[in-house]
Amino acid sequence: MSTKKTQKVIGKKQKIVEKQSQETSNKDQKIKTKVNRLEQQTQERQNGIIYVGHLPYGFVEDGLKEYFTQFGDVIGVKLFRSKKTNRVQGYGFVKFADKEVAPIAAQAMNGYLMNGKKLVVNVLSEQHPDPFKYKHGNQKLYFINWSEKAVDESNKDKSNEQIVKEVQRLLANEEEKKQKLKELGINYTYQGFQELLKA
Repeated sequence: MSTKKTQKVIGKKQKIVEKQSQETSNKDQKIKTKVNRLEQQTQERQNGIIYVGHLPYGFVEDGLKEYFTQFGDVIGVKLFRSKKTNRVQGYGFVKFADKEVAPIAAQAMNGYLMNGKKLVVNVLSEQHPDPFKYKHGNQKLYFINWSEKAVDESNKDKSNEQIVKEVQRLLANEEEKKQKLKELGINYTYQGFQELLKA
């Protein structure tokens, strides 16, 4: 075996060893991050978090925060919203500064009738991840009024080419309908678009 060939083989082996060591270090790093995340989740929460469900329509963050301040210091309110309409989906979370306040608030408000809706309020367990730390939790959603957009689109001024195209389409559809009636043996005359154009 020549020296060039042996150098190539040694070089390939070194590359394989380097690649394997890099893969194992990447795996170790991933495992460490997962362990850290689990440790953070299992750590005892300093703040009390309650789940509030079956919220009435129109009840937003400010109103919910103001309402729950009667029990204690509210340091965070999170309502889940629709991606399409940006409207509240009817449930959310309230975070209290004191952990002891959360069970009292949940017990007092669970089953409370508000604007014709019975609230469902529970204390969030320690095993449940903190909803205030969700990955896309602070993402701002914007409401787009699609119906208004469609109305504006249909009502905007049309060019001469667009008007001609639309008239041609209407005339073609009318001719197709007349042909179908003839094929069915129905003798039916009506004032169509062609008569209107002649007048």
